[in-house]
Amino acid sequence: MAKGTAKSVTKPNLKRYKAALEAKAIEIRESLRSAKASKALSRGEEPLDEEELPGQSHEEWIFLNRNHLDVMLLRQIEEALVRIEDDDYGTCMECEEPISMKRLDAVPWARYCVTCQEELSAAYPSDGAPATGLFSEAS
Repeated sequence: MAKGTAKSVTKPNLKRYKAALEAKAIEIRESLRSAKASKALSRGEEPLDEEELPGQSHEEWIFLNRNHLDVMLLRQIEEALVRIEDDDYGTCMECEEPISMKRLDAVPWARYCVTCQEELSAAYPSDGAPATGLFSEAS
């Protein structure tokens, strides 16, 4: 991997991105610790009526899924902060070209430039399975 912060990221911008990343990390940590989180998982002393169980289970599933997404985002933010410290921030981890300022403004924890992110997203859809498979070759 190329060493050095991408040329498009100036020191003032780097400070701005670092501050934004740190603020987002704090926001996520507070969300994960919130009273709402503990309430979502607590069932209380009394058992729920059968009619309430599907709603409770669905709320727990939504909470856990959101919690998982928050934890994944927090990891990406922490990795971006490490890249800032290692002087690698703003460089695509795939092609080693600078990530555009426009992309970093929108997603300060971005690991890849737009082109590489699109290629990776096409190769590995959100379900994590490679896009090429058993049925893709049949024509």
